[in-house]
Amino acid sequence: MRDIPDQTVKKGIDAPMTLLAVNQGYWLYDGEEFLKDMLYARGAYLFKVRCFVFESAIELNRFAGEVSVAALWRINPDIVGRLKAENLLIEIFSPGA
Repeated sequence: MRDIPDQTVKKGIDAPMTLLAVNQGYWLYDGEEFLKDMLYARGAYLFKVRCFVFESAIELNRFAGEVSVAALWRINPDIVGRLKAENLLIEIFSPGA
């Protein structure tokens, strides 16, 4: 996983993917090898997905360092909605949220 501070990760939760939520958009931060399984709900799917939630890109960069969401895969909000409905999304709100 990349350099998101450890104190924000809920210990003991098996979540092979990490998303970033910024300004109502979602981006894949870690776990690209599971992307197709998550998008198409098949293969290794039915795993928890961790999602760090930030109110702005400034807040994200203050918390996690320089992260450019332009270089990351964008995730359709409907996919995130499905994860929420299936109780597979673990939302972790930034300290400033």
